[in-house]
Amino acid sequence: MQKIILIICVCLNLTSLHAFAEGNKIVKWVDSKGVTHYGDKLPTQENNRSNTEMNTNGVVLKKNIISNQQTAELDKQKEQEKLDQVRRDKILLASYTNAQEIDLARDRNLETDHAALQALAQHKLTTTNRTLRNNKTAQELKKANKPLPAYLSDELKQAKLESDSIDKQIKQRKLNIVNTRKHYAEEKDRFIALKENNLNALEPSSSSTAAFAVTVNTTQ
Repeated sequence: MQKIILIICVCLNLTSLHAFAEGNKIVKWVDSKGVTHYGDKLPTQENNRSNTEMNTNGVVLKKNIISNQQTAELDKQKEQEKLDQVRRDKILLASYTNAQEIDLARDRNLETDHAALQALAQHKLTTTNRTLRNNKTAQELKKANKPLPAYLSDELKQAKLESDSIDKQIKQRKLNIVNTRKHYAEEKDRFIALKENNLNALEPSSSSTAAFAVTVNTTQ
């Protein structure tokens, strides 16, 4: 019995020590430029990079090795993403001269969906009214103990299919509007940020301005 208790205590202590180490670990990794970093966890953009986990005393707990080929492929993918972003930024800056033009482009693209929604709403109303009339006729026939004509039954089924189809189209058009607004909002934010960065790059630094002022004063 004492041996069993001793074993349980040892297991509990080991578990506690492991949990403590996990909660107080240091992660070491080397980025694509060869710079060594330390932190409590890997940054999201470095998740697929080899790293070493250590405790606070510097004792290695675990080594997570990622092959050089995987790392190279990851770096290549990131570089391609940067190039793609640069290309998109150039196209964006070439497409508009100011942010207001982006709003106008958004509104032009929304016109088609808004017009389609109006047409679908009218079609829905027509289908609903036709269904109401057919249902009224069907109820009158039922009260008179008369059979439902085949054409009327087919008409009710067709109206139901049309109504369901219209609802799906309306839902899709509304989704298109949401996505269009989101797309142009992101384009506008990016455009404004790029313009501000370009302006900041063109503005002379305070040190350059001061040096220029000193030069002018000296000359005078």
